[in-house]
Amino acid sequence: MKITAIGAVIVLLGVIVALAPEIPHWRISGTRSTPVEAIAGTDIAPGCPRQSARVAIIGDSHVAGSRMEGAGAPFGTVLAKTLSGQVEVERYGIGGATAADGARRWQGRDLPEVGLVILAFGTNDAAPRGWLRSKTPVPTSHFKAVMTQMIEGWRAKGHQVALLAPPPGGSAAITRRLAPYRIAVGELGASLGVAVLDPAEAFAACSAAQPVLTHDALHMNAAGHKCLGEWLAQRLCPQHR
Repeated sequence: MKITAIGAVIVLLGVIVALAPEIPHWRISGTRSTPVEAIAGTDIAPGCPRQSARVAIIGDSHVAGSRMEGAGAPFGTVLAKTLSGQVEVERYGIGGATAADGARRWQGRDLPEVGLVILAFGTNDAAPRGWLRSKTPVPTSHFKAVMTQMIEGWRAKGHQVALLAPPPGGSAAITRRLAPYRIAVGELGASLGVAVLDPAEAFAACSAAQPVLTHDALHMNAAGHKCLGEWLAQRLCPQHR
């Protein structure tokens, strides 16, 4: 069957329309994060850790600082530095980790010297690359069940728990795929009485720092980590100067 010139144009336009949401908000120095509303979670604040306390951030490549572009430090390190030695931050981040991976890794383990545990999962559960990758998103019901298990587990060991929502992505499609998991984190916070920390709020507060993502439109660059780390310090210890 012959394809006419008009038919070819229609097909091309269809491809362009389909691909448009996948195109990142690229800039020379990185990718702008997609503006989103902060998730509805809870007004509970984690509270400023006591002097010389330890905070553990457990999660994925965002925690690890993977693929960072530019000279800088992961947001957990920025958090500790901003609080001028008031807290020691331990980072446990593994690239590609889902909530289930985190639960398996920490089953039966504890961090006895840690007061606050921040759980940062959801990005990989969302399979944010969509059809550009072969990964399948984890059902949000399963994501919430596993997160609930971890929250209750850490609480049972005497730790305070907070949740860090997945940061918004650098394209409309990535951000859309992440949205259900961001919402799920907010719902968990509201139902379990857990503080929710949203990177979208941090990015909105330091809009002049954009672009805050790397050219892959998913990971934070040095500016993004600095923005989030300093915002977390203010969110945890608003009285700190």
